[in-house]
Amino acid sequence: MTTHLVLGTGAVGASLAHHLAAHGHTVRAVNRSGERGALDPTIPLSQADLSDPAAAASAVAGADVVYQVTQPAYTRWGAEFPSLQRSILAAAENAGASVVLADNLYGYSAPHGATITDDSPREATTRKGRVRIAMAEEALAAHAAGKARVALTRPSNYVGANYAIYRDLVLDQIAKGKPARVLGRTDQPHSFSYVPDAARAMASIGTSDVGWGRAWITPVMAPITQAEVVTRLWDALGQQGKPKVTGMRGVALSAMALFMPMLREAVEMMYEFDEPFVASSAEFEHAFGWGATSWDDAVAEMAQAARD
Repeated sequence: MTTHLVLGTGAVGASLAHHLAAHGHTVRAVNRSGERGALDPTIPLSQADLSDPAAAASAVAGADVVYQVTQPAYTRWGAEFPSLQRSILAAAENAGASVVLADNLYGYSAPHGATITDDSPREATTRKGRVRIAMAEEALAAHAAGKARVALTRPSNYVGANYAIYRDLVLDQIAKGKPARVLGRTDQPHSFSYVPDAARAMASIGTSDVGWGRAWITPVMAPITQAEVVTRLWDALGQQGKPKVTGMRGVALSAMALFMPMLREAVEMMYEFDEPFVASSAEFEHAFGWGATSWDDAVAEMAQAARD
């Protein structure tokens, strides 16, 4: 029987573990804290510092497919992320396990109005974009060398009720009738990824013989402006009056970033929200036979979660 190991139990990791378990797979999970959070109590959880090669090797032992969804703090990507991934890949090689890595769109060049596809140029000039490029190249080189079977998934920016930043800044604010707070402009079309879709995409690869040895832009929802998302959620949550949304950008964002390290790190990625940022997941959808959740369904699910 195939054993699926999920590394990281945040929004995507927990959703992934639940998806795999719901489809009858043997699943266990590992995180740094040992705290279960949203992870279902029936899914075995162990604690490990996966940046430690010995701890990673012990955690991965016995797994057939490993899903790498964990990451360092956003402010420590450059210093810690490459070595963390290297430790996990070495552990997977030692265990003879396949690895599905959660990547993102940072490595692609700023689109300047073009649609991002799997084959778009990867010439990012941001610090975090360069980190992602180097990590992806190293992972795919390990696959090419026969060290471990590897695939990468590249969702866009997440929306979802269990994604903490989105819940805190958008859903909870709207539920209170207060202005939602989003990064960048509110009037530019943007491709978002729904957290359950990002998780399902990793499972689709990990439970298949299709898709290995490459990266995939995974299902993105129909392009929409952030103002339109807020309007839909505002209405779904039964709020009265004009929807309220504040776009954090420019001088105001820079001022807030002085006191908030997460925002300071986000400044270099603002091009994603200050101009059209549209991606295509057509290749994945053709290969795996499914596409993103509709906005109608996602909004209904997020609104229900906010009410609960």
